[in-house]
Amino acid sequence: MKTSQLTLAVLLTAAFSSAYSVEVKGGDSSKGQLIQAAESDSLPFGAGAAGIKVSTGNGLSNSINLQAGPAQRIRNKYGNTPINGSNQNANVNGAANPKYLQPGDINPIAGWFSKTKLAQVWYEKRANNTEVFSVRQMADPKLPIAPKFGGMTFAKVPTASTNVFFGEWAPRKGNSNQIANSTDLNMTDNNRTVWFVGENPTKNTTGLATATYNVVGINKHTPGKNDFYTGEIKATFGTSDKGSMSGALKRAGDRDLNFNGVEIINSKGTFNSIKGRNNEGITGQFYGNGAAAMAGYATRGTDNNKGDDVAFGGAKK
Repeated sequence: MKTSQLTLAVLLTAAFSSAYSVEVKGGDSSKGQLIQAAESDSLPFGAGAAGIKVSTGNGLSNSINLQAGPAQRIRNKYGNTPINGSNQNANVNGAANPKYLQPGDINPIAGWFSKTKLAQVWYEKRANNTEVFSVRQMADPKLPIAPKFGGMTFAKVPTASTNVFFGEWAPRKGNSNQIANSTDLNMTDNNRTVWFVGENPTKNTTGLATATYNVVGINKHTPGKNDFYTGEIKATFGTSDKGSMSGALKRAGDRDLNFNGVEIINSKGTFNSIKGRNNEGITGQFYGNGAAAMAGYATRGTDNNKGDDVAFGGAKK
């Protein structure tokens, strides 16, 4: 990295470090980190927001502003109308009426020169009005700053006070640019990774009133299907160093994701599984004023079973 670029990165980190908390889990460590949650870079969609870097096959891309980038552009493609309409539980055909992002959706001038289909995209609204976005990368841009979304599903926690996202990512499937319309996001790949990122983490939750969160969990989503975990999770913060969580997320046909035995570290506004009390591998963060939101992931106890990992997030009731 050039000295000027490194200096800018350091200054930005110093300026925004109090506003961000980012965590990722999964991927193949032998190949290096394949996805990294981070404060967004200025290119391609604007700096200073919750973002992610993704593998380019030779390192990581710039950190992509999730709200101003893929979330807003996917909403625009669908005219803000989700494919499941107003029924949060509906199962619909994700291959019907396909929508694609093209260069003009990223930059209007680029649209003058190319109509290449960069990615197939989907927009859904699910439990508790949670927006869900899915991307299947088709083209393989060679520019180093070009986002390499691979297969990705991510959701935005429905709170107005801060931007909090959680989701799953997998590498681009070989020759996917030759497939005109498919809901296969390659989530069976061994490098599937769950992640979360948010702005304005709650730094101290000591003494906050006990709260219940409406939570959605993502695991190997197929666009159009109502295949999410849902449930209410209770956070008892208390006035001591440690608080506790309880409740479970449920999905038909799968075992519950259990939060009983998850411990809150009040001085940091974080939470995690305690060995012997909870074996779900849960870790996460509270966000916003008064812990208005929460997000995290569950590794479900084994590094060899990443297919069971769940990303989740929710807003206070």
